[in-house]
Amino acid sequence: MGGGEEVAYGGKGKGILIHTLTEGNGMPLANSTTPANGSEREQVLPLQDTR
Repeated sequence: MGGGEEVAYGGKGKGILIHTLTEGNGMPLANSTTPANGSEREQVLPLQDTR
């Protein structure tokens, strides 16, 4: 499978999560990607800090 060593195995194999912070009208403000087995809650503050 592709993706390299940084991509971890999730419930259905290797994968990533794409996290997007948007403004009220849906305009994206920040994006990040993490391994599929990571915590989504831990990504909120890092996304806000990129602004």
